[in-house]
Amino acid sequence: MAGELTGAETQQEKSPWQGRLPFFYGWIIVAIAFMMSFMTAGVGWSTSVIAVPMREDLGWSLSSIYLGLTLRGLVGAGSMFVLGRFADLKHGARSLAIVSGGLSAVTLITVSQVESHWQFLLLYGVLGGMTQAGTGFLILSAVVPRWFFRKRGRAIAMATMGSGAAAFILPPVMAFIFEYVGWRGTWVALGTMTAVFTMLPAFLVWRQPEDIGLVPDGKIEPIPANRAAAVQHVRNYTMSEAVRSSVMWVLVLAVAAASLSPNGVPASLVPMYIDKGHTTQIAALGFSIYGLFSMLARFFWGFLAERHHIRTVTVAIGVFTGLVMPLLIFLAGYPALFYSALAGFGIGGFIGTQALVWPAYFGRTHLGAIVGVSRPFATVVNASGPLLMAQSFDRTGSYSFGLWCMGVSWLLCAAAMFFARPQRQVDPSQQAARAQEAG
Repeated sequence: MAGELTGAETQQEKSPWQGRLPFFYGWIIVAIAFMMSFMTAGVGWSTSVIAVPMREDLGWSLSSIYLGLTLRGLVGAGSMFVLGRFADLKHGARSLAIVSGGLSAVTLITVSQVESHWQFLLLYGVLGGMTQAGTGFLILSAVVPRWFFRKRGRAIAMATMGSGAAAFILPPVMAFIFEYVGWRGTWVALGTMTAVFTMLPAFLVWRQPEDIGLVPDGKIEPIPANRAAAVQHVRNYTMSEAVRSSVMWVLVLAVAAASLSPNGVPASLVPMYIDKGHTTQIAALGFSIYGLFSMLARFFWGFLAERHHIRTVTVAIGVFTGLVMPLLIFLAGYPALFYSALAGFGIGGFIGTQALVWPAYFGRTHLGAIVGVSRPFATVVNASGPLLMAQSFDRTGSYSFGLWCMGVSWLLCAAAMFFARPQRQVDPSQQAARAQEAG
């Protein structure tokens, strides 16, 4: 008995420390993804606070500063083509996150010393854009889904909460810091926070649980019958197999179409409410309502995604949000504020579930490379949303055209997802048997 006990204790001592925690290590990965999405989105929100004093001090136009934000997003989209496959290497995601977090922090701190517009575009737009994939999208889309199977919906929902939390927390914090250290010191503070929230946590990132002797969800459990439609094993497609599949490009169309609103609508909410005669304070309240329901929606749709296939859930989100988008055209007075809740509920649901699409159709093994190919299309469309809304107002005097376009884009997403038939599912025991026979 003593010998058996000693052997068991020796085996426990040899197991990785991640496996001896009182909870599943995957939740630490979720927390890291939350922090990274918090800072990746927060840099954009914070820029809107710093832009006004920069304009006044340097004599730049507001459009020239926002050009850097657009450039940052477009460069980030392009970098995913190259960097996506690194997330599939054993230490690739960790190394990429560490380097990207460090480079992002350095560029933001260096922005505090700019005097010329080209310097700002180079540091903030080009170099900063190259860090976008490593500090946000790839960890969220290519690492978190590998750590969970049955609980993937709630894990993604929690991880994506970082971007919503950033909208609430960082702008007022940056405004407070600005009062004491000016806009240059605020950039330094933002860069320091980026190092703390991205580069340092990245040292704890692991690609998947199998790399440290664990399994997804922490343990293998039988799948309940009422959740079998959502939780099924999928054959692991390589990137070349995925891009040759017609369903891949139908999914790219669906996700890209839905990506028009998540940036365009919230960026235009305050101006739209003011255009309807509301005060700035009421318009700001409308934005806060949007943010609150955007965060709450991620749990609702995330739990649905654990019980139904992501195809069904995304169709539902697309139809719901497509009907909601033009409603603000017909609402007036205080009832118009309900639009924020409905829009946040739909858009937040998409933000919280879009990362579930790719593992549900193509498996986990080559997820980084597949996301690296698919995500840039959605990023470019996302970056064009605010411009579409601004052009709608500048050319027609209202936001109606832009809102109708947003509605159509969601219905296009729903239609594309409806035709994106799930790939053939596989029994993991049969897959293992075939692999053994082949060996």
